[in-house]
Amino acid sequence: MKDLRADLLELHRQLSQTPATDGGRSVMFMAARSGEGVSSVAASFALMAAEHARKPVWLVDLDLKRNHLFNTFAVGPFANAFGGVGPPYSASLKTQPFFTIEPDDPETTEGLGLFTAHRVGQTRLMVTQFDASRVKKNHAIRIRTQPAYWQTVRAATDWAVVDAPALELAGAGLAIASQMDRCVIVVRADETTPGDVDAVRREIESHGGRVAGVVMNRVRNDARFIDRLAQ
Repeated sequence: MKDLRADLLELHRQLSQTPATDGGRSVMFMAARSGEGVSSVAASFALMAAEHARKPVWLVDLDLKRNHLFNTFAVGPFANAFGGVGPPYSASLKTQPFFTIEPDDPETTEGLGLFTAHRVGQTRLMVTQFDASRVKKNHAIRIRTQPAYWQTVRAATDWAVVDAPALELAGAGLAIASQMDRCVIVVRADETTPGDVDAVRREIESHGGRVAGVVMNRVRNDARFIDRLAQ
């Protein structure tokens, strides 16, 4: 994980000018393939947004089983730099979140601990955590659209920043693309082909998402935002 805030100033400026829907803004970061640096870009953008926010900024990890973002802020260099993570708060916000457990299992979903949000140090950033250990082996986690949940998140935050799994691994991001104000594609410089980028763009748009542009990651260990895509 790398801190790319200095390279995402233009992206933050442009997305901050987009109309907010029912309160705060929402943006999802997605790549065609794993290893593109989506988590670094999403976490860095969320940190930068939190510096300017008046209300909380939520960093939501759609890869529920790995909790990579929570672990990054809980232990290691990011934890040392930003103060670690605080106690849990319910991230369900008294509504059905963007996932379901199938078959339905009230024992798994009851109480606070399944899906929580944690404040990062003394910042306005909140990072989510999902307790996959509570899900029984014969049960599955399904990502759903759930517009009401994202409306509730918007009402409580200035930004919802979503880190979606690579398209080659899962379609979780596509399930909620229509609920995001903007989607940003992350590509690895000199490795991701224009065809890969266009394929992700077409998938997002076919699911009702609006693509703001591309972050070209790992250009001399930095990132660069491109606000226009070749059609």
